[in-house]
Amino acid sequence: MLFSRKAGSSERGLGFDLVRRGYDRAQVDAYVEGLSQAGATVPPPAFDVARRGYDRQQVDAHVAELLAGRGSGA
Repeated sequence: MLFSRKAGSSERGLGFDLVRRGYDRAQVDAYVEGLSQAGATVPPPAFDVARRGYDRQQVDAHVAELLAGRGSGA
């Protein structure tokens, strides 16, 4: 089910695996980039599922980590 290449390694460095049906890459990229620039915690949107998207479990875990870090730092 997983593809062998890592996504985003050259451009953004997110490193999520690409899967046959995963979260829309552009939406995830935009959200993570926006979250890193936002001053407040922004809840994640409901990402669309797309062909050759990011692994959903990896994205969910990463977003939860980012939000937990923001919550403890405030």
